[in-house]
Amino acid sequence: MGDLAKDLMDIARKLIIVVGGGAGIINIVKGKSDENPKLFEEGLATIGIAGALYAATYAIAAAFK
Repeated sequence: MGDLAKDLMDIARKLIIVVGGGAGIINIVKGKSDENPKLFEEGLATIGIAGALYAATYAIAAAFK
């Protein structure tokens, strides 16, 4: 069960980085170029949430050891 959880968390980490990080960076860049501070702040929040989810995957994987 531990190996399966590790593999699933590895997949989840990659998805979080690609989806959350990519969307956050796009919002940050678009917010800066359009001079829209709300969109810029949403991008920062998206990256922060993605970081928290990324860290949570380690806690979940440790629970299955």
